[in-house]
Amino acid sequence: MKDERILQVLKELEELEGSPDLEEELWRIPFETGQLFNLILRHSGAKRILEVGTSSGYSTLFLADAARANGGRVYTCELSPFKVNLARSVFEKAGVSEHVEVVQGNALETIESLEGPWDFVFLDGQKDEYMFYLASLWPKLRKGALVVADNTLSHEGVLGIEAYKFTVDLLDDASSVNVPIGSGDLFTLKRDG
Repeated sequence: MKDERILQVLKELEELEGSPDLEEELWRIPFETGQLFNLILRHSGAKRILEVGTSSGYSTLFLADAARANGGRVYTCELSPFKVNLARSVFEKAGVSEHVEVVQGNALETIESLEGPWDFVFLDGQKDEYMFYLASLWPKLRKGALVVADNTLSHEGVLGIEAYKFTVDLLDDASSVNVPIGSGDLFTLKRDG
């Protein structure tokens, strides 16, 4: 990822996160994790990308940069009006707005209404809802699609994360690997059953 506008916005977001007067706490993936996503997306040619949990839009920038390169689009779900407004301004500033659609509302409801097929899904919302997101999205994934669940190592032992891992292990048409990058990301490939 070499887009100077995006790199500048990423730097500004890092500074913002250190601000003591933020309205809400912001969460983000490490830069290296974003770079890995960007590489995977570019290599795979993914065009339909879904993110659950936008926060400031930090991770979305890596996804949107790849979507732009592939002629695709990112749909990102966020409940908080504050975070939705912040993310929209971030996308505008970075020059990727036309490749991102922000879907505001409860992700359990909004992802139900979004049509597939999806090429790549990044789960970084409510940890206790991951398995419900997966249940709704799995039928909407194309064969060869990836679902990446964040915080699988940092939140190891947390009921929602453990339930998600258990659910993924039960899928006949899935292969998974837990990658020790950032907070830990479980990559699950949808394959032929």
